[in-house]
Amino acid sequence: MPSLREIRRRIASTKDIQKITKAMQTVAGVRLRRAQDRLFSARPYARKLDEMLKHLAAQTADEAHPLLTDRDVKASTLVVVTADRGFCGSFNTNVIRRAIEHTRETSPEPELICVGRKGAETLSRQPHVKILAERINIFQALEYDHAGEIADQVMELFNSGQVDRVEVVYNEFKSAGQQNLVLEQILPVVPQPVEEDPLFTGYQYEPSQKALLDDLVPQHIRFQIWRVLLESNAAEEAARMLAMDNATRNAGDLIDELTLKANKMRQETITSELMDIIGGAEALR
Repeated sequence: MPSLREIRRRIASTKDIQKITKAMQTVAGVRLRRAQDRLFSARPYARKLDEMLKHLAAQTADEAHPLLTDRDVKASTLVVVTADRGFCGSFNTNVIRRAIEHTRETSPEPELICVGRKGAETLSRQPHVKILAERINIFQALEYDHAGEIADQVMELFNSGQVDRVEVVYNEFKSAGQQNLVLEQILPVVPQPVEEDPLFTGYQYEPSQKALLDDLVPQHIRFQIWRVLLESNAAEEAARMLAMDNATRNAGDLIDELTLKANKMRQETITSELMDIIGGAEALR
């Protein structure tokens, strides 16, 4: 049984840990608000860009863009987006587990592009996994150029015929308390049938619809990857804020439990000493 001194030492160390987790929770909250602002600004543009691409692709079906061409899948690449740091609950574990499950289902020798240190460290130790590229520490100062570099690489892989499909797995931000694990296809771009919108009819395109599509498709891919990075960044900070809140609460519960135990031991010690004093006084009579 631990002594009263040991319990008090545990209380002091737990209070120190609680201060750290509380500070990390506060920092994550500030970063989450910044990440949310960037994400909420990007989502409408990404939606409209996707909508415009669908309409243009539907009107230029006879002049398909290379990145719209659906091929028999002989080789594929998976972009795995995790965090560079921990202390965010199951945020990284869920993505890594889904990536491993998916690659086992689709390819005996999967090729991965790892965004984030946690995913790169874990997946590089998996047998028969080939890491094509690692993007580490980009979330410390996330910029659109980071998305552009990843997009240019996957487009080059697809255009060269090295891969026939590119997918991405990441955590999508829903709210401060909810993140959804998402696996979606990046390449080839597969425009879904959409209802004809009067706003997109009756236009003349200069120099041509195909020329516009040639510019729009790469831009669409770059911006969709940018949105994915923003989603993951916001989801990471939300997960970290929630994890640190839980840790702070658990530390508080442990402090209360240890304090109660220390008070009981102190009370028992005082009672025992009083009994000794009373017993000694009785013996002197």
